[in-house]
Amino acid sequence: MTSNEFSPGVYIMRVMSTWWLVLLTTFLGGLFGFIFFHLHPPVYEATATYFVTLDLYRFPIQGVREDLIQYNEDMALNTTEGALVSMEVLNRVILQVKDIGQSLTVKDLLDDSTIERKHDIWELRYRNQDPAIAQSIVNTWAQAGYQAMLSWQAAGLAPDYVIFQPPTLALVPQQPVLYRQNNLMLAGALIGFMIGIIFSSLIRRNKIEPVQ
Repeated sequence: MTSNEFSPGVYIMRVMSTWWLVLLTTFLGGLFGFIFFHLHPPVYEATATYFVTLDLYRFPIQGVREDLIQYNEDMALNTTEGALVSMEVLNRVILQVKDIGQSLTVKDLLDDSTIERKHDIWELRYRNQDPAIAQSIVNTWAQAGYQAMLSWQAAGLAPDYVIFQPPTLALVPQQPVLYRQNNLMLAGALIGFMIGIIFSSLIRRNKIEPVQ
């Protein structure tokens, strides 16, 4: 074996000879994750859901090209999201959540929320550092959105063949979705471990290189 060839055994021995460095960087990485957690409080996400379907007996299929049927279905179902992000609904939510001491803007609502369609299920998710506030805001939003969907349909602004079911309101979230302490500490420790291995390898390599 030439001196330039990689030897796993030699590499492992190099790392093991400076185990204290790997241990130190692993500890410091975990400590950094712990400090980061306390500087960034955990964020909770509450989720309200809608079940939205089409009345196929009333859906206009006759005379419509087959490639446009799916498009028309998607456009009709997307009325759900359109109602939720309409200024009418957003302003109503902003006004109502003032009763729980929350002063929000439209940007705040949109930045801290996610709307996602999963087939016939629509999820409205809202994030906040207080799980109870996240629940209250998303449920207020879900109910305001549902009323808008019905009023749009009554006014002819939404297709009458879309069936909007009342939302399933969110429960208080129990686990954070961002900045979990254990996850942050584990991530920090793993990063520190990798840094320790790299430094350990470099240190040992420099020691065994012959002086030119």
